[in-house]
Amino acid sequence: MAPARLLLLTLILGLLASPLVVAHDQKEYTVILGSEGARPDSISAGVLVESDSIFFRNHDSRADARHRVLVDADSDGAFEGVDDFDTGWMVTSCELNETGHKVDEDCQTAAMVLLAPENGLLPGNISMLHQVEFEGEVVETTFFAVYTSDDHSMPNGPTEPTDPELENRVAVDQSQSLLRAVIITAVAVSLALVGRLLRP
Repeated sequence: MAPARLLLLTLILGLLASPLVVAHDQKEYTVILGSEGARPDSISAGVLVESDSIFFRNHDSRADARHRVLVDADSDGAFEGVDDFDTGWMVTSCELNETGHKVDEDCQTAAMVLLAPENGLLPGNISMLHQVEFEGEVVETTFFAVYTSDDHSMPNGPTEPTDPELENRVAVDQSQSLLRAVIITAVAVSLALVGRLLRP
């Protein structure tokens, strides 16, 4: 029975001493495209990380206005390179048939840009060009999004949370750590009791 207790004690201490990993869920950051331009007009550092997406939605009040976003994936200042891409033209609404399916399958009111290397984008400042076509005229405005690597490592030493979302995440991690300790203790006590009951 002594080796089993030693193994259990080692397991409990190992689980309690294991470092916490702070991860994030993938998120979609919505950008509304309207007659006044994109809202927000750029996305600053500290908001997006790798594997997040920017969700562009056409909410222009002008019925015939079309929007699209060109992405400078190779960061050369031009938006026509082999690695560059665009969202395609987005309209305010798509015509549906009697069964509720789009009449034109290429029609779209929204588009998503995945911020990840598999989409040709590396962490850093991504330059984009927001185009609005209305009454035969195309207006272009620049749009920037900064995203960073998704780093799951914990910094050395204590840190102070800097925003409410981070404070909430730290509180949840601490609660989960406490719950894990309680569950492990309950399992250890249960195993000890079962061991005593099974002993002749």
